[in-house]
Formats: sequence, structure tokens, C-alpha cells
Amino acid sequence: MLDQKPLNRILFLDIETTSQKENFSELSDRQQHLFLKRFKKEFESQVSALFTIRYNEEMSKKVLEEATIVQVDKSGSVTTKKSGKKKNKALTDDEVLERIKLEVATELYSVKAPIFPEFGRILCISVGAMWKNEGENFYNIKINTFSDEDEKTLLQDFINHEKLGTILDKLAGKYDKNQNDFWALCAFNGRVFDFPFIAKRIVINGLKHPAMFDYAHLKPWEQTHILDPKEAWSYNVFDSTASLDLLCEVFNVSSSKDDIDGSEVKDIFWVEKDLQRIVKYCEKDVLALAQVCLKMKSMAEEVKVFQQVTSTQTEALESSSKQPQE
Repeated sequence: MLDQKPLNRILFLDIETTSQKENFSELSDRQQHLFLKRFKKEFESQVSALFTIRYNEEMSKKVLEEATIVQVDKSGSVTTKKSGKKKNKALTDDEVLERIKLEVATELYSVKAPIFPEFGRILCISVGAMWKNEGENFYNIKINTFSDEDEKTLLQDFINHEKLGTILDKLAGKYDKNQNDFWALCAFNGRVFDFPFIAKRIVINGLKHPAMFDYAHLKPWEQTHILDPKEAWSYNVFDSTASLDLLCEVFNVSSSKDDIDGSEVKDIFWVEKDLQRIVKYCEKDVLALAQVCLKMKSMAEEVKVFQQVTSTQTEALESSSKQPQE
């Protein structure tokens, strides 16, 4: 499994993303309209369900407010009185509905915007390259991370990096005899998420695609530079349930989710303003991805971190590119 490329010709990649704005209310009227149009079915379904719940709750309160309390004293005399609950000024159904719509839209934006390139943006890209030195029984991995609060700067550093940029701009043609002279990209669920997200955000930011991300015109079987362990693990059966964390458990690999997981990234960026914590999580994902790939290739070697580089000026891939092919 995953034997299309030797390990020292694979770039293991992961990205972390967030929404373009912190809250739904910060979007322009047109942006709000387009977002809700894109997720119309989910929005309407959630609004309907929540409105029903709120309506039933209000009816229960109303019954309680209007209830009559019956009391029986020792002599057997019966007295009655109103419950005495103070009535609040009731909202109209339209007012309740508008509040629910805003509540649902806000939550939906928080969940959906970070994973759709039209509404989200990239916070960091971590790239790892592995090699094995002669006489060693383990693989080294060097991880280079590109992060910046300005997404365009991040992407420019990524695609223009002296070493990595050269690798990303070379793509094997179908007539190239030695395909192993070229590198491949590997990400968990990368074919569906990471690679198209990066490619689209490059276009949106007005930058030029490196060859590896300019693949929209290629047929699926021509995209030999894309490796996706999640896709491989499905064994050609439609099954989207396997996560990287699950495979880490299955293969006895240390989880990358020991601090945070992807669902927390948005709040850690916007609320806690801790980009470095997100960077560390992204790098852990790359390490876990590389280890899982070794297991899927039925290889018993361990992976040791040779270096983690966050400066885009450092040649993070120099050592791996010099290693002989397996």
C-alpha cells in the first residue's frame, strides 16, 4: 500500500485553516447571503428544529405560569391559588425566529467556513521529508512550517521557497521514464481537502500555481503525484469514517490530538490568538501522518524528528533531497 513512490521522494503535508472573519455578523450583507445560500439545506433544517424546541419550551413555561396550585390543610379544607410565576414579556414568533436564524448562522459559519476555501483561509502549512541513513534502523524526518497571519505572505513563502519551490514546480509527465525522479505530495484526506484548498487559495490570492498544484486539468489516474492514505485505506470501498487519529490508535502511533484537534483551531486563533500552538499541532499531524504511512507500507522502522523548522529561510529539505533513493 502507498508503494507508488519511495519514501525519500514524498512530501508529507498538513494545513490548518480558519474562517476569514471571526464571526458571521462581520460579513457583508452579500457575503452573509451567499454563505447561507451555499448551506441553505443545513441552515433551514437546523432553524426548523431549533424553533420547534424553543416553541415547546415556551409552551411549557406558559402552562407553568398559568397553573393553579391546590392546597389541602389538616382540617381537610381545600384552597387554590395561582402559581405566582412572574410573566416575562413574550417575544413574537417572528422575533424568536430571527434570533434563532442568527444563532444558527453564527454556529454554521464557525463550523463550515474554515473548511471551505471560499469562506476560509490558511493559517499554516507544515511539510515533512523523510530519509534513512545507511546503517540506521530508523527514518529521519525534517519538518518545515510556513505560517503567517497574512495568508498571501504565507503562500508566497511556501511556493517561492528556494528548495521546496523547485520541487513543487516539477511534475512528471506520462512520458517521463523514471517517475521516481519526481516528488509526490501526501496528506490524509489531501485529495479532498488539503490540496484543493491550497490550490484555490493560491488562485484567490492572485498567485501562480506551482506545477504540483496545477492539476485540475488532469484525469484522476494522471494525478500520480498525489498520495492520500485515507483514500488508500478505504480499499476502493466508499468509507469516509477513518480518521488519522483512528489509524494512529490502530497502528499504535502517538496521537497528534494530545493537546487540541482541528475543531478547536478557529477559537485558538481568533479568541486565544495563539498561532504558535496551532503550528505545533500541524507539525504533530505531519509526524503522525509519516508514521502511519510507514505502518501502511508494512515497515517496522521508527520515525525520528531530525529538525523542525519554522523559518522559511532555512533549507528544510536539503538533507532529504541528497539522500539516495531506496
